[in-house]
Amino acid sequence: MRKAFIVVFIFAVSLVLIGGIFQRHALACDLLPLMNYQRLTSEVFLAADFAEPQAQIISELIESASERMSDVYGKPISKPRFVITADTQNAAHWGANETASMHRMPWRACVIIGPKGLNVDVIAHEWLHAEIQHRVGFFRFLKEVPVWFDEGAALTLDYREPFLPENIDLSDDVVTAVKELKSGKSFFSNNIRQNYQASRLAVEPLIRSDQFFNDLEKIASGESFENVFLNANASAVLKRNVLEERK
Repeated sequence: MRKAFIVVFIFAVSLVLIGGIFQRHALACDLLPLMNYQRLTSEVFLAADFAEPQAQIISELIESASERMSDVYGKPISKPRFVITADTQNAAHWGANETASMHRMPWRACVIIGPKGLNVDVIAHEWLHAEIQHRVGFFRFLKEVPVWFDEGAALTLDYREPFLPENIDLSDDVVTAVKELKSGKSFFSNNIRQNYQASRLAVEPLIRSDQFFNDLEKIASGESFENVFLNANASAVLKRNVLEERK
């Protein structure tokens, strides 16, 4: 009995240590209030000595991102923690690329904004990732929401030209194929830009802006992603086709 307890204890400690190593950036994000970082707002920290005019611009960008989400889908209720970095090296220190990355935790999302991500498009994009996780719930999100949908949805608030539907020229087969990329490992390898563009087109018929947050909360309540978005969309398309045939 004692040996079994020791084995379980060692296993548990190993999991904690491994989690600490691989999620060290997320854990560090939780400790930001204790670090010597400039605090712009309750959840926005500056990882460099930004001058007052720069800090004001950052504050305005975050406010604009919130307003964009409110205009399209409704007021965000998630409160991700933002870390704003000034250079690529600093972003890398936080486990991010030069544009942006997000670390997920069960209780919050931590968004790292790199020097090339200091614009409303990237901030709104990352914030919607955090909002989706918050509305669905961390564990339901991991179980139900495929990466292609999460990325495609985030791009609906990202107005950078390469990701606007009118600027994307992909075949139906490519758009259909991206729906098989359900994990981060499969999505973020081999022609990543095309995967992003295909996911943007793939979510286009699935998301109803006035119902999007409500639909996410249905998943939180136990419904499957497939029933909420895929099957519901197929039924709507079928109904629309029937009505058009009757005209």
